[in-house]
Amino acid sequence: MASINPNSPVPLYKQVLDILNDQIARQELKFGDKLPSEAELMKQFGVSRITVRAAISELVEDGILERSQGKGTFVALPKVSHPANDNIGFNRSCVLAGKKPSTKLLSIEWVYPSQSQMKFWHLKNDDRIICSKRLRFVDNHPTMIEINHYPASFSYLFDENLNGSLFEILKKHDYNFYVSERTLETCFPTSEESKLLELKPNTPLLLFKDIHKDLLENPSFLSKQLYNTQHLKFYF
Repeated sequence: MASINPNSPVPLYKQVLDILNDQIARQELKFGDKLPSEAELMKQFGVSRITVRAAISELVEDGILERSQGKGTFVALPKVSHPANDNIGFNRSCVLAGKKPSTKLLSIEWVYPSQSQMKFWHLKNDDRIICSKRLRFVDNHPTMIEINHYPASFSYLFDENLNGSLFEILKKHDYNFYVSERTLETCFPTSEESKLLELKPNTPLLLFKDIHKDLLENPSFLSKQLYNTQHLKFYF
């Protein structure tokens, strides 16, 4: 096991940090493992409490460790960086981060539109639209619930495998689109959503609402994504 060198020009807290980082990289400490107490780390490394706290604080700030009030400090699951403008998509973001994305189709069905959806697509009272609901995973961890609404012209989706990339399916049908408007807010999940994302009740989520249009500015489809931020971080 690596040890602290008091004669090194490297600060003591940085040496502790590097050792903990190395233990996590070699999976001696794995996701979800609880770190030893401050007193135990002080004894293990022969350093002060201030030194231990400085090392842990930096690892928490970097998202490598996470604190749980009254429980201790734990190894955090590495988060996938995902662009808030969503230009490259969920699957691509995961792959670029060295993670494995996967998707489970929960449902796809015809539904009656809301008033705002009727206005968006200029629909009549008896028109129906398509609603798909999917659960997205990062390394088999449930990370996002995606709920999309489409006009009837997207009926080919019923014949597609929606457990894969939606971008690729739309591309196959020569459909080009972009996010013309995106809003972000926080929300609390329903009991069903908490169960799907394997979260405790009242765990806050990030809610993205997207309006997609084609290259001619025609309304395309609407998307809502509920993110469990334990596994994702966003950049703008």
